[in-house]
Amino acid sequence: MDELSSHLRTVTRITFLFLSLCFVGWALFPAAKPHFGGLILGTAASLANAFHLSWKVQRAGSYAAAQVKRRVNLGFLTRACIALLAYVVATKYFSFSLYGTVAGLFTAQLATLLLGFKAKSKPAARHSTDERGENN
Repeated sequence: MDELSSHLRTVTRITFLFLSLCFVGWALFPAAKPHFGGLILGTAASLANAFHLSWKVQRAGSYAAAQVKRRVNLGFLTRACIALLAYVVATKYFSFSLYGTVAGLFTAQLATLLLGFKAKSKPAARHSTDERGENN
């Protein structure tokens, strides 16, 4: 589970970098404020979804380690409600772009996907005993 925490930290950093770029775009391009506002709101909801999913995975792992019976959960419904809340806030209260909000909802998941591809492309760390064939 330690690897999950480090991946979540990296995804959080990537997402905050994207958020800072969105805020710079918000400040520099006043005509595109609805689009950048939607991206900001969608990205914040995406990060909340990533934290929620990480919490659920860690909880499922601890239940499996303790051999506790599986509990009924809502899973996808909670994350869908966070996305729906972002949509309602973006369109009803702030008049942000719906397309920007939906695009922002994919930010943390895209960062996770790119981080996974990067991790898979790295060769596994080899120990000196593996080179001599002792562990084959």
